[in-house]
Amino acid sequence: MINLRTQNSGFALITSMILLSLIITFMAVYMLAVTNGAAMATRMANSKKAYYIAEAGLADAYERITQAGVTVIPTTANYIPSASTDNGIYSLGTSSGSYTVSITYSPSPRCNYVITSTGTYNNVSKSLQLKIIGASISKYAYWSTTESNPAFGGPLWWVGEPGLEMLTTGPVQTDGQLNIFGNPIFNGPVTEANLPVINGALGATPTSNSPNYYPGVSSNPNIIFTQGITNEAPAINLPPQQTLNSIKTSASGAGLVLTGASTVIFNPTGTITVTGKVKNSSGVVTTTYNNTTITPPTNGVIYIQSNQNQTDGNVTVQGTVSGQLTVAADQNVYLSGSVAYNSDPRTNPSSTDLVALVANQNITVIESSAPAKLEVSGVLEALQGSFQVDQYWVYRGNATQAVMDQYGSLINYVCGATGEMDMSGNLLGGWNQVQTYDTRLSTIAPPGFPPYVNNSGQGVYSKYLTGFSEL
Repeated sequence: MINLRTQNSGFALITSMILLSLIITFMAVYMLAVTNGAAMATRMANSKKAYYIAEAGLADAYERITQAGVTVIPTTANYIPSASTDNGIYSLGTSSGSYTVSITYSPSPRCNYVITSTGTYNNVSKSLQLKIIGASISKYAYWSTTESNPAFGGPLWWVGEPGLEMLTTGPVQTDGQLNIFGNPIFNGPVTEANLPVINGALGATPTSNSPNYYPGVSSNPNIIFTQGITNEAPAINLPPQQTLNSIKTSASGAGLVLTGASTVIFNPTGTITVTGKVKNSSGVVTTTYNNTTITPPTNGVIYIQSNQNQTDGNVTVQGTVSGQLTVAADQNVYLSGSVAYNSDPRTNPSSTDLVALVANQNITVIESSAPAKLEVSGVLEALQGSFQVDQYWVYRGNATQAVMDQYGSLINYVCGATGEMDMSGNLLGGWNQVQTYDTRLSTIAPPGFPPYVNNSGQGVYSKYLTGFSEL
């Protein structure tokens, strides 16, 4: 006989053991999942904290660079914060994380830095990389502090009358107030600080605040400002001494420094013809150029400094530019003729020809030697003066005969006179100035140009987050 109760008991025991084993296995898997989940959550939290710490490193480096203004951070620095004052430790909660920062600097196509910051928290690291490119004041087609110049009798006017129709393309900024006669065309965004109204020309009194429209002459803002105008915009400064010092430093390195009144003629072959003297640090003349044709300096920067009397730091220029050059002067830049590009970017978008003329005082066209059809290409900066014509009242033909094609960027502290008109808008002397912005200047700058600084003396940069990695 078979005892069926005993068999059933054994079967129940086996079943119970299997169920218990399954429960233990499930609990083990569950506990492992919980543990792994907790570990993953912890790692994700640590990773996020490391990311934020790396961001703090980028912010620290960016702040230090912008605070430096136009002073270039030494390229030998591997870590921006000083090891003696800031060792890169960044506290977070009850634990601590750290970041390390390194930078690389390049002056091409304009002042730029690549900042790499690695943040670490509990053995988890994140690396972030930020590229910042220095802005240039040449991002404006036209810039001025004021549109009123006492040397020319007060306000100077943007004219738009039949037969004399001024045209400006590209962004325009004035810290003063535009003076409008008729309907000149601004084919680009315009901003002005809208300072107090000044008296109009020829004894007239302006009837509106912003801009200063000439009374009695028909003007239509919708025609004039094709992309609108912003009034009461922040004033934008231009630090003349910092700009000159930066360019002079570049010229003293791999550039060319001339002392006293000099001449630089641009040749389409890429050479320059120079008249001037080179002096050493003791003031001794080491080289004399007398209408001598030479290869431009390696970095393309030429600076003309004054002798001890501080009045002869002037340079006279003209010619056709092939390559990239900057010519700056302690005092004035004179144009004895046209300045043009060998390869015109308007017809050849791949052209790399670029020139800048920088004067501490004025950039002046010599009327007696300049052609009726005058081309002035390049970045023009009159840091404490004007871009002007010395005898703007001399008749050179009507507005279609005497045309100044000014291509590039015009930056002058105060607006200067390039022509004279009658009350009907007819050109009585000088040139009808037509300004066209060189759009390349939104991304490049001439050799030796310092980064642009804001009203607080801080550098202005565009930011580009180039990538990140997790270690």
